[in-house]
Amino acid sequence: MLGIRILLVMLSFGVGTMALAAGISVTERTRNYRVAGNNIQAVVRSMKRNGPLSQFHGRRALGLADYRYRTAIKTKVENGRCHVTDASIKLRIFYVLPKLSTSSKLNRRDQSKWRAISSMIKRHEDQHGRFYRRFAAELQKSLVNMKPQKNCNQFKKLEQQLRARHEKSNTRRNRSFDRNQYKPFNRRLKRLAPKRVG
Repeated sequence: MLGIRILLVMLSFGVGTMALAAGISVTERTRNYRVAGNNIQAVVRSMKRNGPLSQFHGRRALGLADYRYRTAIKTKVENGRCHVTDASIKLRIFYVLPKLSTSSKLNRRDQSKWRAISSMIKRHEDQHGRFYRRFAAELQKSLVNMKPQKNCNQFKKLEQQLRARHEKSNTRRNRSFDRNQYKPFNRRLKRLAPKRVG
């Protein structure tokens, strides 16, 4: 999902860095938005009201994953042709997840349901994060395997084409995942937080 630019009531901020593979570094950041309620139905309503705005879907979401990245290419001229000697990617992944306010007074059963719901949301967004890592790995492989050119400046256009192609593929992959998950996700959510009668 896209739309990390929205700044809501952020309660925590976590940062982690890892090396995905040679030539790829990943930084992860997690931000939380506040949700509250004295029963699980009220908490879900709070998420729908306060969740981050997803530009990807054009509406508020219960959780969000987004990414930014930069590429760097090293070249050398050999036998009259320019070769790529290395390609690196710095990938930043951002997550926005709900966090229950300490003012909420949930009973033990609803606390268990909240843990299940928040875990479900995190698993969903973590999968987007894995897709972003896959995108970076695929792009880095394509960049480092670019064929030698007569002029090193020719790599700029080739890089732009590869970036556009892999970004399009990444978007399709994430949209397909969201489409496939939409109905089962909402069925589980309704089972955990059914509408109250009366």
